[in-house]
Amino acid sequence: MNPSIRTLIAVLCLTLLGAGRPPQSTDFARFVDRYLDDFARRHPSIAAGNGIHQHDDKLDDFSAPAIRAEIAALKRDRQRLQAFNPKSLTADERVDRRILTGVIDGWLLEQETLENWRRNPMLYASALTDGVHNLMAMESNPAPVRMRRIISKLGQVPALLASARANVANPPRIFAERGASMMRGASGMLGKDLDLAFASDPNVALRDSLRRAAKSVIPLIDAYATYLEREVVPTATGDFTVGAANLSRRYLAEELIDTPLETMVAIGERALAQSQSEFRDAAAKLAPGRDPQEVWGEVRRDHPKMGGVVEATRKIVDSLTAFVSSRGIAALPPGERVIVEPAKPFDLGFASMHASPPLEKIPVRSVFYITDANPAMAPADQAAWLERYNYASLSNLAAHEAMPGHWLHSTYMRRTPGKVRRIWIGLNPFPQPSSGQDGWAHYAEQMVLDEGFGGGDPRQRLAQLSDALTRICRLLSGIKVHTKQWTLADAQQCFEKEAYIAEPAARREAERATYDPTYGGYFLGKRGVLKLRADYTAKQGANFNLRAFHERLMTNGIAPIWAHRQLLLPGDKSAIIE
Repeated sequence: MNPSIRTLIAVLCLTLLGAGRPPQSTDFARFVDRYLDDFARRHPSIAAGNGIHQHDDKLDDFSAPAIRAEIAALKRDRQRLQAFNPKSLTADERVDRRILTGVIDGWLLEQETLENWRRNPMLYASALTDGVHNLMAMESNPAPVRMRRIISKLGQVPALLASARANVANPPRIFAERGASMMRGASGMLGKDLDLAFASDPNVALRDSLRRAAKSVIPLIDAYATYLEREVVPTATGDFTVGAANLSRRYLAEELIDTPLETMVAIGERALAQSQSEFRDAAAKLAPGRDPQEVWGEVRRDHPKMGGVVEATRKIVDSLTAFVSSRGIAALPPGERVIVEPAKPFDLGFASMHASPPLEKIPVRSVFYITDANPAMAPADQAAWLERYNYASLSNLAAHEAMPGHWLHSTYMRRTPGKVRRIWIGLNPFPQPSSGQDGWAHYAEQMVLDEGFGGGDPRQRLAQLSDALTRICRLLSGIKVHTKQWTLADAQQCFEKEAYIAEPAARREAERATYDPTYGGYFLGKRGVLKLRADYTAKQGANFNLRAFHERLMTNGIAPIWAHRQLLLPGDKSAIIE
């Protein structure tokens, strides 16, 4: 063959091979890998929850030099991201580039502007408890490996606490109180729960080493909690509000939403009135002429007996699974199903979906944990606990956490291109794109009822609307509290009077606004998904398919709704929410 022809063929082959993957794609993927490894090194507890385990043996370094180094690294990485030519990236990479830029902006807001490491003791407690608890609960490695990594982490507790003492000055009182409580929780976890987590491991010597490591740091943790309680809390007067400008910056960074705060409030208030009207209509279908809240109270009192909550949850999840499959809402992963189990003895929250993180090299066991009432509780406390598991709310909870919510979403994210949209990049009060994560799950609650699950039972609609009203009040509280339009008492009134929540839970919801100002992402995400679906339906016309839409959305991963719009409606410039 003529050498010139051979050369031409070689050039054509290389061109064709590269056509599907622009030259900078390899560089971009390498940048993402390096960024995530750097992130994992600085925030190993958050990274572990994402299935990134290279630094599981470390604790976050909150020393002043480490904070300065992180800020410098974030600014450097932002510049490098901007240097990528969008025309040389795939459509997925262009979206990932914008998301990652927002994530970096959020972290710079957190570390450089708001400086929560100076005012929030909860950060130090969560770095310890979340990192250790992940190694206790998620079987990403054999038990001996995880025990050794916990021992290594515990060896760094003195440095963590020293940074907390050096950094935190005049925090908001509520942050100091919660920080002390979380430190007491950390001490309790290390004092008892740690042994329970590894009780079945045969390596007695290693378990003894783990116990010695825990015993050595428990007094230090207790001493810091006492210091907060006695010396910090009584004089703490710091302001927890971030102000309108910083709140807008955070919504733009986390959610890529540039909608003015006052517009978001107007959207929320309209949705609140509409949902309340729908709540009254559902109550009237169930009991015409009666007070809607009394009707809802009766629904709440219809719950499984103590000891039967887990089995009731299994039946509801199985029913949802069959419905999702039969109605063509989404294809289910072959050979997998949602596992529902009683919460572990050391994990006694109300309910939690421990889904295998999409970046785990080998998927770990995913479990939907449910905590039944404790026989040792007083009868009134048992009744209050079980009310939260009323059959209607249990159905809504299962749709959100498991099917077709977080669990099903996590299985689709194993196929999400790249890594940026397969991770929960932050932890409250750190930036995280909750509109794509919790927005989908919140949408799933309403969607399954709209599609016919439950046969139109108004009790299930009441439960769904009750949760919807709560999420709307979160949006309003986050904005109005941090712009000083509302006090915490005003926010609590919103949850009590507008979302029909009992006083203790309403107070907790209001207080969450102090450290999670963008917890309106649940509502905004659902609102954005519904608008996207309507716009995509209009574009597709007769070709629209609900199952295809859901599967594409879930495969596109955890992403702000802006990103989903760009991937489904390329070049879209319309409003994300209305």
